Amino acid sequence: MNSESTIQKRIQLALSEAGCTVFRNETGNYWTGKRTHKTGDQVTLANASMVACGLCKGSSDVIGIAPDGRVLAVKVKAASGRASDEQVNFITRVRKAGEVGCDYCGVQGRAKAQA
Repeated sequence: MNSESTIQKRIQLALSEAGCTVFRNETGNYWTGKRTHKTGDQVTLANASMVACGLCKGSSDVIGIAPDGRVLAVKVKAASGRASDEQVNFITRVRKAGEVGCDYCGVQGRAKAQA
């Protein structure tokens, strides 16, 4: 079975070959602060705070620009994957704005795109 990351790489390559400019949208959180102690892989931070990165919660895995200039957003899920409410909302808003939003799901890859 293909993992989401393998499927994602194939999608990025295919979109690039079709003339799109695409980027992997990494999302997540990390800690920042003043390092006060380190032992092996353990770090102690003073004044620690969580920093969010990526576009927004629920944003697509692949973001880009289609050859016609429209924004391109692709959410990738493995065959057993399911989009969260935030992910569905993001793709819906992209589509309503007249941009290209696509849900890509499955091993054989069934894509549901709407321009």
